[in-house]
Amino acid sequence: MAKQTIADRINGKINPKGDPNKDRLSGDPVAQAKRLLNLKPYDSDTARVMIEKSRVSRMANIAIREAFHLTAKNFLAIQKDLPQISAVDVLQMAVLHALKDDNFEDAARYAGMLAEFQSPKLMRTESVNLNITQNLTDDELRIIIDEEGLVT
Repeated sequence: MAKQTIADRINGKINPKGDPNKDRLSGDPVAQAKRLLNLKPYDSDTARVMIEKSRVSRMANIAIREAFHLTAKNFLAIQKDLPQISAVDVLQMAVLHALKDDNFEDAARYAGMLAEFQSPKLMRTESVNLNITQNLTDDELRIIIDEEGLVT
């Protein structure tokens, strides 16, 4: 078999497996050549530009990673120094900060959340009202009303 050259591949004469009648990906002998012609040529200027873009991207990623590590370290240091506080304490502080900043809308929202924790009677409840009068006659209903003292 003759030596395969890049020019033969570009002209569609030989695909990478050596079969001159089929392209490896599409079955079309010209498709491989068209794909190769669509590639952008690299020269030294293009390579320098790509290397510079890669360097800038790597430096930005390093800066982001270092900023995250610093933020995480600061958070952990602050968390060690703070006393253990509950969700109720956090909501109380949020209400106080909102009131200090004259942000009454947020203060009311936080106070509503806080009320559910502090006063169990104010918790959200789902009420189900059953209507038992549908199967009762008028006489049975009148007896229940009299027993309960609903009508004076």
